[in-house]
Amino acid sequence: MIEPLRAALVGCGSVSQRGILPHLHQADAREQVRVVAVVDAVRERAQAVAERFDVPLSFASIEELLVNADVDVVLIATPIPSHFGNALAAIQAGKHVYVQKTMTSTLAEANELLAARDRVGVKLAAAPGFEICQTTSVMRRAVSEGALGVVYLAYSYTMGFGHAQEKIRSGAGALAKIDPSWYYRRGGGPVPDVTVYALQLLTSVLGPVRRVTALANCVRPERTWRGNTISLSVQDNNLLLLEFVSNALAVAVGADCRGSERIPWGGLGLYGADGALEITDVDFASGYPLGFEIQGGIWSESTRDQGDGSCYKYASTLADQPYMSGAHLEIEEPHVYADIMDLVEAIRANRAPRASGEQARHVVEIIEKAFRAIESGQTQTLESTFAQSI
Repeated sequence: MIEPLRAALVGCGSVSQRGILPHLHQADAREQVRVVAVVDAVRERAQAVAERFDVPLSFASIEELLVNADVDVVLIATPIPSHFGNALAAIQAGKHVYVQKTMTSTLAEANELLAARDRVGVKLAAAPGFEICQTTSVMRRAVSEGALGVVYLAYSYTMGFGHAQEKIRSGAGALAKIDPSWYYRRGGGPVPDVTVYALQLLTSVLGPVRRVTALANCVRPERTWRGNTISLSVQDNNLLLLEFVSNALAVAVGADCRGSERIPWGGLGLYGADGALEITDVDFASGYPLGFEIQGGIWSESTRDQGDGSCYKYASTLADQPYMSGAHLEIEEPHVYADIMDLVEAIRANRAPRASGEQARHVVEIIEKAFRAIESGQTQTLESTFAQSI
């Protein structure tokens, strides 16, 4: 019997308590990976989380973890501005790493992280891993095989952000008093926290971006949490325009407004010379696209083919996706669990994780250059690229 990998979780906030730990506490997950240590800047929270999920060790910093615990992989689920420092420390200590979205705050940080990964010879996976969702490859194949003709335009739909309203943050004690104010300060906001999903999916289907420009403003400068006022230092209303290497143009939004009940959150529309592809079903818990249809274009893909000659329809369920079965279908943040399990499988098989650091780096640069375009009023050219999956 293969011994499970030993994992440490850095960051015991909302996503860890609602998703990562409940998933990894399931028997099937524990056969592959065991959480043997947790870390949180609030030591009392780390201790309470360790007790709740039967984790042997708890620490208040990654430095303390790396000195006192023997682990194979480190899972980073802290606020975004802390991703780089924690991930780099783990990699330099010879640990495989999973990083929540967005991987880093700057291209320079992303470059340094990937260089350290290659130098040390460890695996790095970075959320969100849309490459794990089978619908992504089907859409990419439809585009590459010419189902739409030349793609002119794309539009991705990810409205709403903020975590102050999460029920988990409203209780008593260290477990529940999880301060969301970092989301509203520099390094947070709707673009790196939410629009990242749109950018990851767009680049998975259309490939790398050549140029980006953007507009932004702050419509509501204050939020409240547990009776306290939070003053925003980020824009809560953002619109990004992307030019892909393929010459397609795309719109991606990051706005704290209500979305449409007719267009699924995380939806994507692609509009070509001969046909249009529109996502019709998104699993809200994961952001995975589960269904889409192609109008006009001709395509002979047979999987779940319900085409009537003029409209190809594709449909799947969360249960059709890798690692999704049993209790994992009901626990929150199932895509995070899939990212982690794919990394575990990649470590054992000595292959690259499907949630690649190269694509995550490209998305990091899109976000960084979008902010630079907002500040300067000038379109920005990207430096990074990545190899699009087949």
